[in-house]
Amino acid sequence: MRRTLIVVTTVILGLVSAGVPAAAQQRPRGIPDRVMLQPDDLGGAAPGPVEDGLVWSLLPQPCSDSPVPQPFMSRSQAADLGTRFRIYENVARYRGDGAHRYITELKAQLARCGVGGDEEGFDPVAEDHLGPDTLLFLGTYDEGDRYVGYVAAAVGHYVVVVMMSDPYLGAADLTTLNGLASAAISRAAG
Repeated sequence: MRRTLIVVTTVILGLVSAGVPAAAQQRPRGIPDRVMLQPDDLGGAAPGPVEDGLVWSLLPQPCSDSPVPQPFMSRSQAADLGTRFRIYENVARYRGDGAHRYITELKAQLARCGVGGDEEGFDPVAEDHLGPDTLLFLGTYDEGDRYVGYVAAAVGHYVVVVMMSDPYLGAADLTTLNGLASAAISRAAG
């Protein structure tokens, strides 16, 4: 009986330990570098970590009482674009159609909870302007006089969010932002 128990225990431990490397290979290893904006996209600037205390969300949720689909992994980075702008990028990976569901919910929340004029919050600007499942919107502050610019896009299983801030004038350059977002969308699609 004891010998049978030892054999059964050994077999079970062998099966469990044989399954560990296979499970480790199946586990996601994070968002790959190739999906993120690179120095070539950023005018030579090397992206680095996002600073602590960033007040703007890199996965926006305009209606605080309504949840948005959450990714199972994400990665953020930031870079200075010249001497004026700060660029932030977040790439989030979703299962199934979660990326599309996030953008659909973001569009609905911007329509329902977006602000305009002299209010603080999120202000929708354009939908599907860079292709399907893309959004251009503003994060407004200082009674609506200043803003950061956002582009969000669903690309396969990824949601790409690129945000631009200008600490001096408080007004992002939306043309430059759209160009960077196009590069980020291409990288995520690649």
